[in-house]
Amino acid sequence: MKTYNRVLVVAVALMVATGVVFAGGKKESVGDVPATESPSAGSLTVNVAALNGPSGIPMAYLFENKPEVAGADFQFQVAAGADVLLPKLLKGEVDVGIRPPNVAAKVFTKNNEAIVVGAVMGQGMLNLITKDTSVASLADLKGKTVTVAGQGATPEYMVRYLLKENGIKVAEDGIATADSVALDFSIPNAEIAAALLSGKIQYAIVPEPFSTVATTKDAAVVKAIDLQSEYEKVQRANGKDSANYPMTVIVVRKQLAEQSPEVVRGLLASFQKAVDWTLANAAEAGKLVEQHTLGLQAPIATKVVPNGAYVFVPAKEAQSQLEELYSIFLDFAPEAIGGQLPGNNFYFE
Repeated sequence: MKTYNRVLVVAVALMVATGVVFAGGKKESVGDVPATESPSAGSLTVNVAALNGPSGIPMAYLFENKPEVAGADFQFQVAAGADVLLPKLLKGEVDVGIRPPNVAAKVFTKNNEAIVVGAVMGQGMLNLITKDTSVASLADLKGKTVTVAGQGATPEYMVRYLLKENGIKVAEDGIATADSVALDFSIPNAEIAAALLSGKIQYAIVPEPFSTVATTKDAAVVKAIDLQSEYEKVQRANGKDSANYPMTVIVVRKQLAEQSPEVVRGLLASFQKAVDWTLANAAEAGKLVEQHTLGLQAPIATKVVPNGAYVFVPAKEAQSQLEELYSIFLDFAPEAIGGQLPGNNFYFE
């Protein structure tokens, strides 16, 4: 039991609203782990950052198996949080990292197109978790208060979108009625799973690893609603092609993408190999995550792998999926993506 408590605390403390996501330079006091290998003489040094948490799981393979691309030396580091990673990207101290899709779009629009998207690495993996076995659909949430992880990011606006498309009102005054759902953002993301386990709250919409941690900790907790499946139903009903919503994207500094596109393509090919290997080797991947201090203990990381919706979709192929997601932000919070859809040059090819 003590082990599970420790796992719960470690796992939930690492998550953001999804990020689900994703450095060179000086070591940060907040916990950056510097790369251990020096660059080869005369090669281009490319700094790649992983974030603690689920988005870092596929990257563990790359820490152990550095990409081999002619003329490039890749240095991998662990950034303790998104607040550390973004400034490094903007300063050029990090060349490649993982970000939520809306953040990537906003940085592109508001920071002189400083970054581009290389690929989607994670699809939707939001679940409603609860001990209430009577809940099986969004309609069953009417009259209830649901705690949501990820205010101002994909989780919040995906929930709002799905409720709207299912004809369910959101109680903007925070008081649920017979035909509305109240959304609660008062509990810090890292404390939501524990609040559900303790009975403080009854319903929560969370990304990985929150849902896996909660169901592992208490068998009474179930993943009652898969928001990815709900999104697919809505999209198909609306005659739209995109049946998936991205949660994490690989971003690349625009300067690197323009000056060394072959290096970027080689690195992205290694990302794809890493994702494929991780999905086929969950237990081994879990061990590598713990070994390289990517924020999750091996048993939890292993259980997250099949639930983490890891994919590799090149940016141009994923453009329609991303634009469908961005259209949701434009409806509910356009400022979250910089106020407009990013142009075609946002998508590396």
